[in-house]
Amino acid sequence: MNKYLKYNIVCLLGASLIVGSGCKKILEPDPKALTVDVLYSDFNGSYLGVNGIYSGLTSVYRDGGILDVDYASDDVMGVPIGNSGYNQVDYFEMEPAGAGPMFGIMDGFYRIIYRANVAIGRIPNAVFPARDATNQGTQRPFKEQFVGEAKFLRAFSYFQLVRVFGGVPIHTEEIKASSEVNKPRASVAEVYALIETDLADAIEKLPATGFGGGQGRGNEPGRATKWSAMALLADVYLTQKKYDLARTTALAVINNNGGKSLNPRYVDNFPARTAANPVVAVGPENTQESLFEIQFQTQAGSAANGNVGTGNTFSGGMGPAGITVDGRGGIQQYRPTDSDPGNSTSTGIFFGLLQAYEAGDVRVDVNFSRAGNLSGAVIPLTHKYYENRNAAGNGNFPIYRMAEMYLIYAEAVNELGVLDAAGLEYVNRLRRRAAGATSLTAARPTGPVADFAAGQSQAVYRELIRNERRRELAMENKRWFDLIRYGFDYAKDALVTKQSRTNFNENKFLFPIPRIEFTNNPNLGAQNPGYTN
Repeated sequence: MNKYLKYNIVCLLGASLIVGSGCKKILEPDPKALTVDVLYSDFNGSYLGVNGIYSGLTSVYRDGGILDVDYASDDVMGVPIGNSGYNQVDYFEMEPAGAGPMFGIMDGFYRIIYRANVAIGRIPNAVFPARDATNQGTQRPFKEQFVGEAKFLRAFSYFQLVRVFGGVPIHTEEIKASSEVNKPRASVAEVYALIETDLADAIEKLPATGFGGGQGRGNEPGRATKWSAMALLADVYLTQKKYDLARTTALAVINNNGGKSLNPRYVDNFPARTAANPVVAVGPENTQESLFEIQFQTQAGSAANGNVGTGNTFSGGMGPAGITVDGRGGIQQYRPTDSDPGNSTSTGIFFGLLQAYEAGDVRVDVNFSRAGNLSGAVIPLTHKYYENRNAAGNGNFPIYRMAEMYLIYAEAVNELGVLDAAGLEYVNRLRRRAAGATSLTAARPTGPVADFAAGQSQAVYRELIRNERRRELAMENKRWFDLIRYGFDYAKDALVTKQSRTNFNENKFLFPIPRIEFTNNPNLGAQNPGYTN
């Protein structure tokens, strides 16, 4: 598909793990096969190889990449003027010729897919000594775990690609010859079928218990579990409007026996890496609410991909209280939309993300700060992941939390008929937490962020659930994909009517495939509608 696959780049950092983005050497098929043969000959190499798949996630998330799609949503603003790649997405002016985020998304996820295919194909034939045959922390075979992790990561990558670009070429085996590289685009249905098959197998192979129990390599926090795969599968079903399957899958995660549950406080999902930040509490990552998150570290450590140099770069585009932005262009990026007249950059925005919150919602102060300064005007900044300005951060990025399973269950049930008592209770627990309540199970019929009332119509609950999802999962790379799922009429109202994004049309639900991909792969087929090469 892309030049990473076309030339079969495989780089080995002897004492570390596979990190394709930092390697330049291009190996021919025979030397490449020999290198991979050595890597996947035993437990140690297989362990490092699977860690290398996770490492690909830090690349596609740390430098923007997939997060940039939310500039197209009604939640995220880029720089107010200029022609940056971010601004092109913000105003639906993406061009296939530009490298921009489109190339990073496609290249990054196909790197992960390639690594996953190698692991899936080779680990079953690797020779593991008896002492490494079974994971002592989970009592499950290591080979099954590693293959399950690879299939989860492959499914996750294709899920991102199909939602951003539509149908894409499917690769499920290691590329060993040039004739295996150039494939046509598969249909959207075919991509989703592969995702579902991979996740069904991953669910069978992955352990139900969490990692991090101090039982040696292969038990580090951040590795995918059965519940990670089921959370992803619930999302996949919801996206395809397979509501009954989304409902039952989300409920299985909610009723899990892996010790997963809501954190008592919203802020506990986003612990700061520095005590200098007074709003966000200092605490552990991979909490009881976490189902899967991207592990970032600036120093070597114990996460699944915890090698030096995998810190996040969020503080380059997000800011905390006390930081001014004049002359600091990066800080203006990735900030919440705001229709407050006092925000000088909100021209044309009649309803922003900040206006979606009710008075008394504690999530506002966790997620955002209004201390940014642009030409004398106060502007809101994203505060959720901030650590130290201009420094790589250790804070993880959440992919799935238990809160989202509550919301998936509620949305699916409501689309099947009308919200039931269980779904209403799940949504209201999130609202009670947002109100700062000490009990998530005690009803709040009055006061700030009160419970949603029982007995309302499907249409009313649909809007309430969508609004609650927007507030709960703000800046977690969900909103653009939600707009796609809600349909063109909803998205047009949100983007054009409420935010003057006049370039938006139905073709813009898909991003353009980078032009270079058509050069690399002559079998790729047609560009997405609405774009020209």
